Amino acid sequence: MQSEVRLRVAVLGLFVADAQVLLLHQMTDPQPNCWDLPGGGLQPQETLMEGLAREIKEETGITDFQVERLLTIAEEFFPEGEGKLLHALNIIYQCRVEPKPTKLSSDDPEVGPLGIQWIAIATLTPEKCSNRAWEALQAAGLVST
Repeated sequence: MQSEVRLRVAVLGLFVADAQVLLLHQMTDPQPNCWDLPGGGLQPQETLMEGLAREIKEETGITDFQVERLLTIAEEFFPEGEGKLLHALNIIYQCRVEPKPTKLSSDDPEVGPLGIQWIAIATLTPEKCSNRAWEALQAAGLVST
């Protein structure tokens, strides 16, 4: 029996400053209750950069940032109900914001009670992060594989 597959293309930003990364407390499936990168799914007819700017603003309040480079593409498959599969393509960019914002805000219901924080890289583990966040940290050379 063949599964029904839904493709989701998302754009995300890895922001690094002062040995910290900007992460949000993710509360939605497929990986609830973990630290994740700001970003999300593209809308129809939206370019990668338009989607990245929109998602970063929605989830952090940051409107003025620079994209330094394409960091990695994290591909994942998740079960999505009986006979359904989510194929997630996560396009992750390394980004920079100066000065480092200390006031971050989001109305996004995906952001959990721990909110949006600059978190010390040294305190992160694969168990605390979403798969895509951990892959981005590895691709940036910030954590060992």
